[in-house]
Amino acid sequence: MQDIDVLIIGGGPTGMMLALELAMQNVTFRIVDKEPIRSDKSRALVVHPRSLELLNRHSIAHELIELGRLALGLRLFVNKKLVTEFELGDLGFDDTAFTSVLFISQADTERFLDKALSRYGKAVERPVTAEKLEQDESGVRVWLKGADGVEEQVRCKYVVGCDGAHSVVRRAAELEFEGAAYSQDFVLADVHIEWDHPADCLTLFMAQGMLIGFPMSGGLFRLVATRPSDLSNHDEPTLADFQDLFDRMAPGTGKLYDPVWISRFRLHHRATDHYRMGRLFLAGDAAHIHSPVGGQGMNTGMQDSVNLGWKLARVIRGEKDDSLLDSYDVERHKVGERLLRTTDRFFRLGATSNYFLSILRNTFVPWVLSWVASERSRRARIFRFISQLGIRYRNSPIVGTASTYRGPLRGGDRAPNETIQGADGETNLLELCIGPTHHLILFSGTGLTATDGQSLEGTAVKFLKANPDWVKVHKILSASSPQSSGYVDPEGKVHSRYGFTEPGYALVRPDGHVAHIGPLSAMEELQEWVKK
Repeated sequence: MQDIDVLIIGGGPTGMMLALELAMQNVTFRIVDKEPIRSDKSRALVVHPRSLELLNRHSIAHELIELGRLALGLRLFVNKKLVTEFELGDLGFDDTAFTSVLFISQADTERFLDKALSRYGKAVERPVTAEKLEQDESGVRVWLKGADGVEEQVRCKYVVGCDGAHSVVRRAAELEFEGAAYSQDFVLADVHIEWDHPADCLTLFMAQGMLIGFPMSGGLFRLVATRPSDLSNHDEPTLADFQDLFDRMAPGTGKLYDPVWISRFRLHHRATDHYRMGRLFLAGDAAHIHSPVGGQGMNTGMQDSVNLGWKLARVIRGEKDDSLLDSYDVERHKVGERLLRTTDRFFRLGATSNYFLSILRNTFVPWVLSWVASERSRRARIFRFISQLGIRYRNSPIVGTASTYRGPLRGGDRAPNETIQGADGETNLLELCIGPTHHLILFSGTGLTATDGQSLEGTAVKFLKANPDWVKVHKILSASSPQSSGYVDPEGKVHSRYGFTEPGYALVRPDGHVAHIGPLSAMEELQEWVKK
């Protein structure tokens, strides 16, 4: 019987993101998937800025960006008339290095994650099926079956179910998956389009129903719509059905040809009450499934994994006790609940076939989009939720804020990014906060009480002496000094974002959220908090 730290069941983006995290953390694991090969269907089509930030901890985000498209426009037609359009290349964010949504198919994303994992010498084992799981106080025994039918037993400390809506891990944990299917059926087609309008924009067509078009690589265009009323419940959609739908919804003349994938499907909205049951954990679609509004599903699953991965590593290494893992449920369950509620409301309005509600939608949505597009700050406010940059864990039991801190951030907030100057030129703050560790950022301050680099160095040495193995320290100075090393914030932008005219600190978790923040005078308070 093989002994490992973690078994990941499910080799999609959620499982792969967890595998990358555990590989970075040098934790022993296996990742298995029951399917013999990856699907070539595109499914999810976007990677959001927050996911790009987390991928960049492996220094791979820009490689993924090269495979997709960042600068796309959005166009909205109501009753075949163009009512608004704007670019999605700049969503108004100025606290991240990734200011735009990345449009890329899930198939391409998965191939990229396979390549990234191979750099750690790891790969998804397939086809391998988890037949049975039994947990006890010290671990989990799992019965695995390979393609040859041979069964093996694995003993692990923890199992994470990244195995989707029909999760075997969720069933073993005896957790309910409450919710229901939406009443509407949907149809999908990945096709080529010859059209007398630009086909390189994310396009919404609204009339009595709604049709959404996503540009894809290779000249393909994805069309998604509620199932037309004149299509039988038992009929599979055809290219002719989509041609008819396109003719009814889109202006001008367009010809659909060479379809790659045509399907009909039913969407669900479901969630579990808990993401943890003993030594069994759920992430991604195994814990929550919802409408595709805003492209949230895949990204949320990937971020579930990063949140859980570094916590598993600290517990397995003996740096923290098992109770740290409870914070995964506390932090991510609330994110999943909010996501389910929000996407459900927007989805029901967007997919409605009710005559009066469709009139309301066709009036309300164009007005909102036009209002949002007209000002950069409005785009930032609206898209902060969609981009997942606004997720924070202020009520988490494992974050804190110094009692004397009066700045704009709190423990649990996402650490904002900003440009800084290093010895080798310009970089940005979150480029420093990569890898498996926590990061203690020390700020010199910009006001009358500002300190120098030598003083910050003394603080760094003292903190590292007490915490030698799990923290890296970075010094941010308000001005360069030949007597001390560190990064320089010449215009004070980083200090302003973190609220430090006086000297201060921010302890940043591996997942890029603030663990604790306060003035430098509260370092003793930080030390006491760390001991908890």
